[in-house]
Amino acid sequence: MNKARFVPLAEAAAAVPSGSRVVIGGAMVMPPMAFVRELVRQGKTELDLVCSPIGGMNVDMLAGAGCARSVEFPQVSMGEFGMAPNFRRAVEAGSLKTREHS
Repeated sequence: MNKARFVPLAEAAAAVPSGSRVVIGGAMVMPPMAFVRELVRQGKTELDLVCSPIGGMNVDMLAGAGCARSVEFPQVSMGEFGMAPNFRRAVEAGSLKTREHS
């Protein structure tokens, strides 16, 4: 029987090549921010993000760092903290493609 193998965060992020489709969750409650920061640190680019259930500061950080090429989402929001400014800027500039599902 196969047992789960835990790997260091840097190794997990290294397994995600630039240009990958990445499902990311958490929004403003328990988002995988250490993983997001590691993707940014490793300079991943052209990521196609799929938000489940919605995107929040995780998506905003990846958009602001220039890591995301596209985002598929029902909503990207930072909840009581307002709009996701990096996400909005990237969409308005045309550097981030979106596919909205509301």
